[in-house]
Amino acid sequence: MKPKSFIKIVLSALMVVLIVRTANLDQLKATFESISPVTAIVVIAGFFIGQLMSSVKWWCIVRSGGITVSYSVALKAYFIGMFVNCFGLGMVGGDVARGVLVASGLPKKTEGIASVVVDRIHGLTVLSLMAFFTSFALGNQFVPDHFIEILMALCIGFITIWLAGPMLLTHIPFLRRLPIAQRLEDAAKMFPRSPRTVLAITFISILFHTLQISLHAVMATGVGASIPWATLFVVIPFVNIASSLPISWNGIGVRENSYIFFLAPTILSKEQALAFGALWLLAVTVASAVGGLVALFTGDMRLLKVPPKLLSSANDDLVATKKRVNSLI
Repeated sequence: MKPKSFIKIVLSALMVVLIVRTANLDQLKATFESISPVTAIVVIAGFFIGQLMSSVKWWCIVRSGGITVSYSVALKAYFIGMFVNCFGLGMVGGDVARGVLVASGLPKKTEGIASVVVDRIHGLTVLSLMAFFTSFALGNQFVPDHFIEILMALCIGFITIWLAGPMLLTHIPFLRRLPIAQRLEDAAKMFPRSPRTVLAITFISILFHTLQISLHAVMATGVGASIPWATLFVVIPFVNIASSLPISWNGIGVRENSYIFFLAPTILSKEQALAFGALWLLAVTVASAVGGLVALFTGDMRLLKVPPKLLSSANDDLVATKKRVNSLI
């Protein structure tokens, strides 16, 4: 296991333990027992449908960047990437695996990996904008004002990257002199510029995030809580942004603490927050396991055993791309 993965697991475990130690164990047990199988099935099914939506969006980005593959190839790469992210501790990251697999057989590994980075930037941009506008339209009673200010800064940063990032990657003189200049140029091509494509992926992204927010209403009913829709559409984007930070394993610990920070104790108890996190982890685990089964039964499991030199190159591409993108924020 890589040190980075080990640290993430330890941090997640510590955050969860701290919550459990301050929770009422009898109430926690009762909360879990109150969750019906129907609630769990709906959350798992809804989460899976959301990943199908997200895979379509990523496929649009992949194709707009010049990687001509069928949706079935992109779908397999997407779910295998999820499997690696969830279960492949110590393996190459799921983002690299997804990017490498979608470009399998094509000389476009850098573009494949860059498409994943672009997909994540776009998703965070849409989610940030949704949180920003709904906080003003519906009120931000449960979100401190300084969080709104941070969110506004994130929105500006993400939009700036999207609009100016490709040009900066290809036109800044000192970047053009770097050994990875060609790779940066290839990565820049993955930012969609067609208005039709941008509108399409944005529409899919809004549907995806709306579905994920709606699943929290299902979980709330399942654990005996009542959360107004206006509150869900303001708070849950903040929770999802926080849990997407690469400081924990699958967002465990960060997600539960975010629920508590924004919603406890007036709307959600610590015990219910832990139940929320457990339901979400169950959905993530089941959907990710599907990627492993698909890879196994289609014979694509061998694709995870990418030659070391290719993995090293892919990792270098991803690290370099992320560093350049981060430097532009």
